[in-house]
Amino acid sequence: MLTLVLATVICVLAVAPAILVGSFVVGSVISLARTGIAWGQTWASILLLVLYLAGFLTCIAMHRSLNVRRTWITAGLAITLVGLASLPVVWVIYHGVTVEWCESQPGGRGASPITSMDDIPAVCR
Repeated sequence: MLTLVLATVICVLAVAPAILVGSFVVGSVISLARTGIAWGQTWASILLLVLYLAGFLTCIAMHRSLNVRRTWITAGLAITLVGLASLPVVWVIYHGVTVEWCESQPGGRGASPITSMDDIPAVCR
């Protein structure tokens, strides 16, 4: 059961953002070739993709390491690289969900009026 939970957490926090970043990179490169969008957007997404690839290669190195100490060091490095690459995507998704949810809370657009500051959830302030 614990392995299933760990695999699900890794999939949600690492694999799903990697797929989103990969599709964004492909879309950026295609747009760059067709319309000439800004290089800054493309370089940022390519950097995230490189971080994912570095994390993947570090994971392969972890499996091939000869002693336990190197295995732990490469595992920590792989987790750090994939975590850093996933952070922007997870943050954007969190921010989007929070903004949409806060619009229906007191003080948001189209919601009930504010009677006190305690009515407004902490993330919406």
